[in-house]
Amino acid sequence: MESISFIELNLTTVVVLFLVGFVGGMVSGFIGSGGAFVLTPAMMSLGVPGVVAVASNMAHKFPKSLVGAYKRNLYGQVDIKLGIVMGLFAEAGVLFGKNVMVAIRDAFGATGTNLYVSFVFVVVLGIVGTIVLRDSLREKRGETTVEEGPRPLTPLVRWVRELRIPGTMIHFKSIDARISFLVIAPLGFATGLLAATIAVGGFIGVPAMMYVLGLPALMASATELVVAFVMGLGGSFFYALDGFVDIRLSMIILAGSLFGIQIGAIGTTYVKDHVVKFVMATIMLLVLVSRFFYIPGYLVELGYLEGLNQGTVGVLDRIGQGTLTFALLFGAVTILVALYKGMREHRLVVAAAAATEAAVAVPLAETAPEAALAGTQLSPLGRFERFVVASDGSEFSAAAVREAISMARKCGAELHVMSLVATGVEHEGLGETILKQELEAGQGHLEQVQAQATEAGISCETHLIHGQNVQQEIVDLAERTKADLIIMGRRGRRGLARMMLGHATAHVIGLARTNVLVVPRTAHIEGRHIVVGTDGSRFAETAAVTATRLARLCDARVTVVSVTTPSHGPERRAEAQTAIDLAVAHMTSKDVRAEGLLLEGQPASVIVDVARDRNADLIVTGSHGRSALERVLLGSTSERILSETPCAVLVVKGT
Repeated sequence: MESISFIELNLTTVVVLFLVGFVGGMVSGFIGSGGAFVLTPAMMSLGVPGVVAVASNMAHKFPKSLVGAYKRNLYGQVDIKLGIVMGLFAEAGVLFGKNVMVAIRDAFGATGTNLYVSFVFVVVLGIVGTIVLRDSLREKRGETTVEEGPRPLTPLVRWVRELRIPGTMIHFKSIDARISFLVIAPLGFATGLLAATIAVGGFIGVPAMMYVLGLPALMASATELVVAFVMGLGGSFFYALDGFVDIRLSMIILAGSLFGIQIGAIGTTYVKDHVVKFVMATIMLLVLVSRFFYIPGYLVELGYLEGLNQGTVGVLDRIGQGTLTFALLFGAVTILVALYKGMREHRLVVAAAAATEAAVAVPLAETAPEAALAGTQLSPLGRFERFVVASDGSEFSAAAVREAISMARKCGAELHVMSLVATGVEHEGLGETILKQELEAGQGHLEQVQAQATEAGISCETHLIHGQNVQQEIVDLAERTKADLIIMGRRGRRGLARMMLGHATAHVIGLARTNVLVVPRTAHIEGRHIVVGTDGSRFAETAAVTATRLARLCDARVTVVSVTTPSHGPERRAEAQTAIDLAVAHMTSKDVRAEGLLLEGQPASVIVDVARDRNADLIVTGSHGRSALERVLLGSTSERILSETPCAVLVVKGT
């Protein structure tokens, strides 16, 4: 076998590869899929042989797939058993595909693999890109791609589920059906074969799970991450045995993409779905065009095309290179512009809030109480008339439902309970979505909650929502219903996992303009004791006012806590004491039993410890308005409190 020629790495190529990884990561974060359909062609355009580009791309992808699968499994979106079963068969496809690539390279050299990979890209991206572009245009015209209401299983799915082959049947909990692994085998094999060819097996795996096995789109895309991890792990190993994995490329691209994916994810916050799909389709079709212009050169080099001189081939190659460069720039600029606009709007909101604060900056005890309790202002200052509770029927949201009904009864509030049937952005465009099981289960759960609320004498409206972003849909419903409070459960996650993967509840808190009550599974709000954290900011003052309102409703005691660190000087400690005194004075003026504590240490841990010592059943804290970038990259005192305490936490939003 001819020895492998890896590209020479110098400062320029390292920087270019890092930028390619960065842009690929941005595209990945923006459209929600792997972005490998950008990275493999980009590496090939830099002179990396097709087989090496595919192998190195698989090596850089599988760790990201593991993280993605873990994250989405926390939301109950992954069928791990199906992912592993399909992944094992995909492994066979990867091994076969790798052998095909090796055979092509042995027979035709690196040019042969370049031609093979380019041809497959042109065909696959032509099909997928066209479908996604069609859906983007339909959505822009206001035509929905997902019909409302349950829809029956397709004849193919029904046939697959009714097929009985003794000794081969496997039950999958996600769809509550038994399916023969002989049906899954060819689907996994084809997925692995495509992954071994262009490093993007999901183009087959996801629609196969949706339209052959009957998985919902969201679960199919999440389960595909398990498949991608299994076949990526094996594929990297198989290719490495033949010396095709250039770990230098994998690491450089991975480094770039880890930064880029964060930026891309933030960009999705500020654009509509059809724009995301349009960007995805445009990049796909541009990459297709780019690969197409390379094909004549490969054919000439292999002796299958005559009549083209080297000058013409050079021109076609430059057109391909330019088209790919334009595709990368188009994606990067679109995402960055969306991000810039969103951050600019955020700064304007913050500046307006600061101006308002400066204009009305007077002591808390003199003004805030009456405004807070007047009951005429919009949220978030202590009005509790309309609640939104998010529930997925899991044990984690059961506590939120229970406390929402209890609080609504105490406050005489109206309850809006929502459940979401989600669809994945990146795979909606591949065809119609199968939603029957989710719709039936979601509607059944909502009806149960409504019955509980009715029995408690509470007005309750249910919302079964289709969407792709759970956090955004919760916030949007709160906006539409003019809710005063969002009530959510909390899934258990601590330490490094929380730091690496973020917190879904924290995203809602970051996005929402109204207060958010987070109820852990074992928490009960009985009105025993409320702990309020304050740092003297206007956000903390708002939290204190809201806590006063709650304490009066529940006849609860309140402990106001301010925390300094050893590095703080006497001036900062004096400010903290003043903040405590103001809050306590305000509460006692409203006949609330309150005490103040000035303590030293790590703020979140100290507040949690005080809550534990006082046997408190609620912690109230203010939320500092933070930018989208900060929300993704940084933690906060509120988020740490949410992760560390077993009792409920009310995060009060500033205006």
